[in-house]
Amino acid sequence: MSGDDSSYDAAEASHRALRGIQRELERHPTISTVRGFPSGEYTQVGAEVAIDRLDTDVTEGTLTVRWFAGGTSDDRPTFSFHYSGENGDFGWHHEPNPHVDAWGHFQERVNPAASYDYEPYTFSSVNPTRVVWEVMSVLVSRLQSE
Repeated sequence: MSGDDSSYDAAEASHRALRGIQRELERHPTISTVRGFPSGEYTQVGAEVAIDRLDTDVTEGTLTVRWFAGGTSDDRPTFSFHYSGENGDFGWHHEPNPHVDAWGHFQERVNPAASYDYEPYTFSSVNPTRVVWEVMSVLVSRLQSE
């Protein structure tokens, strides 16, 4: 445990990260609206993907972001960027999962009645701002290839 953990507040650190994520998503050209929930101390951020700005036949989609900074300042954050739309249910997660060995993974449900398929995914950073742009890059590429 680090020396400054007596003043560390996991909920506040998570809220700060989610507010930063919200700001970055607001700046992204393929996001139309972003809201943090609940107001006051976010536990997640929801965003509407501006599908009309992409070269795709998809008509709607949402992105839900969860971020927990960790119980102590030394803990790894757990987070997920999960997309839901008419063309799929998939996301990039950084958390322990019994289906993959690594913390980072991509999961996808091919049809609503199926279970998720998992594959390892390595994030280039666990900095909230950098993760937003990395995930948005792979998300946009994936949606445009649909």
